[in-house]
Amino acid sequence: MQITKDIVRDLLPVYLSGEASADTRVAVEAYLAEDAMLRVIVDAAGVDSLPRVDLPPGLEAQSLERTRRLLARKNFWLGFALVFSFLPLTFGFPLLADLGILIGLGGWAAFLFVCKQLSATGLEAPRGWIIRILWACIGVLVGIAAGRQVEQQTGWHAARYFLPLVCYSSSLWIGQKLRQIATPEALTRPTTLLGK
Repeated sequence: MQITKDIVRDLLPVYLSGEASADTRVAVEAYLAEDAMLRVIVDAAGVDSLPRVDLPPGLEAQSLERTRRLLARKNFWLGFALVFSFLPLTFGFPLLADLGILIGLGGWAAFLFVCKQLSATGLEAPRGWIIRILWACIGVLVGIAAGRQVEQQTGWHAARYFLPLVCYSSSLWIGQKLRQIATPEALTRPTTLLGK
């Protein structure tokens, strides 16, 4: 079999990475000895290669432990934010209800910050409608609590209907952006053998 330029180009990534077998290296080097132009390209590619980086020992365990801590922190801030978001529904005193809403907003900010940190880990959202429905329900319930407060404070009666709708759509949008919930397209896509 004659080795052509196209075959050598196909083998170059394996050759340059150092993962080629001895026979492949011999064949590529024999062809490069005859083709000076391709040899220049290969030499230039070898110069631009990145140095090998050795990972510190225990990096995997540290990464796993950090992810576990982030998941625990996410659950804590979710519970905290939910309690203080719904607390105004139980108070008859406007000042305490307003304070509960403000503390709840701080909890939601912390929850979303932890979700953003978790998105850097590469964890994918569970593929199911239940998680998406839960995010939507929480958004509506927080909107109801906020709408009730706004209506009592300002007299704006439409807040009772407007804020749940805004919180519903915002919660789904934020959940998708932070990769905490799957998009509708991902949920309707057929599942393969590999689960993706």
